[in-house]
Amino acid sequence: MEDTKLKLSAIWITHFLLWSFGDMLSLLQEITEVAEDSLLLFVATPLAIIQTVMILLPLFSKRKVVRIANLIVTPIFLVFNIMNLFEVHVGWGYLLTIGYICYNLLTVWIAWQWKTKEE
Repeated sequence: MEDTKLKLSAIWITHFLLWSFGDMLSLLQEITEVAEDSLLLFVATPLAIIQTVMILLPLFSKRKVVRIANLIVTPIFLVFNIMNLFEVHVGWGYLLTIGYICYNLLTVWIAWQWKTKEE
């Protein structure tokens, strides 16, 4: 397994864990409302599935596929995370969101720098 694939997988694991941590903190501090079923069905669940796919993709796919997927999917999460900056109301929320954005930027940078020759 090549080093860059492991790095990308680890970044997606970290991103997913931070997202889950942020959700748990929101619940513990009771600063979120109960999510509607449609939000869970059409936004939260697909984003969780996409993140798990991005965790596993480097382990099972060729580098070109992994690179292209990261260059397409990561900017989508970057937009979601930037939009989150306008919704948070507590200091730790801003800090977590900046962390999400940094992981997104790191992912794009690593994928962009990665050579595209086939394995």
